Amino acid sequence: MTLKECLISYVQAKKAYLKESTYVRYSNLIQNHLYEDKGKIFISNLTNKIIQEYCDSLLQNKVSTTVIHEMVLLIKLSLKRDAKINSYHPLFIDLDLPATSKKKKVTILSRTDQKSIMNYILSNDNQKYCGIILSLMTGLRIGELCALKWSDIDLKKRIIVVNKTLQRICEKGKKSKITITTPKTSNSLREIPMSNTLYDFLIKLKPAKRDIYFLTSTSVPTEPRNYRKIYLTLLKKLKINKTSFHALRHTFATRLIENKVDIKTVSELLGHASVNITISIYVHSEFNTKRKAVKTLDNLILK
Repeated sequence: MTLKECLISYVQAKKAYLKESTYVRYSNLIQNHLYEDKGKIFISNLTNKIIQEYCDSLLQNKVSTTVIHEMVLLIKLSLKRDAKINSYHPLFIDLDLPATSKKKKVTILSRTDQKSIMNYILSNDNQKYCGIILSLMTGLRIGELCALKWSDIDLKKRIIVVNKTLQRICEKGKKSKITITTPKTSNSLREIPMSNTLYDFLIKLKPAKRDIYFLTSTSVPTEPRNYRKIYLTLLKKLKINKTSFHALRHTFATRLIENKVDIKTVSELLGHASVNITISIYVHSEFNTKRKAVKTLDNLILK
């Protein structure tokens, strides 16, 4: 069996257990980043050196470090499965890999810009902007927002149920399509309570039918790239600097932390897989805060 056959066999075997987007991601990795000469190598002839040379060539061809790490993981999992099926010890893989890319700086809206957006939407009846204020006040990801139906909004209990996400996936050689699946992780399945402001806003929009999408008020959803355009149109109208739609989620989380909401609660509202993710993204100590912390030691010494 060649390396390419081994990888394809693994992905096909796991297809029933993977989200469709993950399956497509793995398939595209093999199609786009497994070089032909390496794919033809029989796994019985694979060595650590060959895999290292492959990773080095990916890096030289300016393939992202994220993709390189994903390919190595896919190779390891595929070889491990084949070894288990055929009862032999898998190749021990110990590689020198490039460090993953540094995390991008979190971008949030200023308080002034946030107020401008909220005041504009709350004082106008243009429903196409309703998702923007919902994300600002709940931290919903754009995929979760596009998949949200009015049936997920419980105005009596004043909660929003997040149980699905929408995205467009594209497998190489096939036409792209929209899929609606469960969110990123089990923690992403969550209930978010409404603030009074959000409740008052939503009660005015409440439709007669509930089995329709929140953003379109029809049985057909919109997709993230289209709603991002609406968001950017509003920023331009209000003369606010261009930021990503995800900045709304970052702004929601940052305002909670600024208001001394405990990090575990923030993490649960965001649907993060763990509190550590929330901490790594949002908790930053200012240098003056660090200086004050160190000065507290003076009190211990001087007393």
